[in-house]
Amino acid sequence: MQNGILPQKGGRYALRVVGSCGVFTPDALRAAALVAERCGGGRVTATSRGTLEIDRIPAERLDEAVALAGELGLKWGGTGATVRAVTACKGTDCRRGVFDTHRLALQLDRAFFGTPAPKKFKIGVYGCPNSLGKARGQDVGILPAPGEAGRFLLFVGGMMGRRPRLGDELGFALPESALVEAVGRILAFYRRHGAEGQRLGDLLEEGGAPLLERLRAELRELA
Repeated sequence: MQNGILPQKGGRYALRVVGSCGVFTPDALRAAALVAERCGGGRVTATSRGTLEIDRIPAERLDEAVALAGELGLKWGGTGATVRAVTACKGTDCRRGVFDTHRLALQLDRAFFGTPAPKKFKIGVYGCPNSLGKARGQDVGILPAPGEAGRFLLFVGGMMGRRPRLGDELGFALPESALVEAVGRILAFYRRHGAEGQRLGDLLEEGGAPLLERLRAELRELA
């Protein structure tokens, strides 16, 4: 199945539309609505990762929907064993946010979105301690370090779903300039050690403290 197309009940499909880390232009919203009206069930739903899904597309209209979405300039994807759309809280504009979350999320999205991985790999960027729980529910969660301006905590191996797991804290803060490289190293570590179909959290559970310490060692020099 093509990336960005999800089977649904009743032999229908959804087309997952990806924006700019949760931000969509008015033109993109109008385009998604048009595809939904012409080819789908007449509705567009929002996902927890800041993407849109044009759902209830009949199998016989799927090719038409994909072609129309392409003509209208929509981007689709964010499924399968890949790095999923990077998500960010509203810290860029929220009065509680202490840095530009959307700018960092865009950097990470441009660097890693769609990169193959043993299984899905989720990155989240959050702007204040209120989002600690969300940061610990990502394969890589990024959160400002309290009392350390311009430095960030990373949590690794978090996941939700049927077997939720809180991400492990690295134990040291990193400067913003090192975050893209740090995420790249975490992803490379995961691809090197993870088995097909194995989430990062499962890998860290299986490997225990020694494996987590190996990952920390690969990142500590960036601090």
